[in-house]
Amino acid sequence: MTHAISDEVFVDLASEKLFHAVAARIEKKETQLTQQSSYGLPVTLTTKEADRIFEEVAPKKKGRIVGIGSVNEVERTTLSYTSRWDEETSQMKVRMDSQQVRLDSLEDLLDVMAVRTPTMQRMLSERRAALGLPSRNPEESDPNRQ
Repeated sequence: MTHAISDEVFVDLASEKLFHAVAARIEKKETQLTQQSSYGLPVTLTTKEADRIFEEVAPKKKGRIVGIGSVNEVERTTLSYTSRWDEETSQMKVRMDSQQVRLDSLEDLLDVMAVRTPTMQRMLSERRAALGLPSRNPEESDPNRQ
C-alpha cells in the first residue's frame, strides 16, 4: 500500500496487481492453515511468512525484487536461518500436539467423573458450548457402563 496516494488509489496498475496478487496468496494460505487447525481458530501469518510470499510473487529485475526499494540492499534471509526456523516451528507443533493429548485425557477424566453428577454434566456442557466445542456424552467415557 505504500505505492498508493492518500485516497488509497494505487500510483500505477503494476503496483495494484502486485498488491492484490500477494493479498490473495496470503488469504489463501491463512484459510488453508485455519482449516487445518485443531479447533478451526483463525490463523494469521507472521510478517516473515507474508514477506516470503511477497518474495515468491513479486517480479525480479536484474536480480532484485521489484517493489521493495532499498530493502534489496539488506542481506536476505539465509537458508540456514530458514531451515532452523522451520525446525523450531515443527518442534513447537509436536509440543502443542502433546499438550492436546493431555487436554483430551483430562476432558475424558472429567466426563467419567460427571457420569452420575447431573450438575457437573451441565457445567461441562455449558463450558464446552461457551468455548464452541462439540458436546460429549459423558456416558461414553464411563468405563463401568454396560
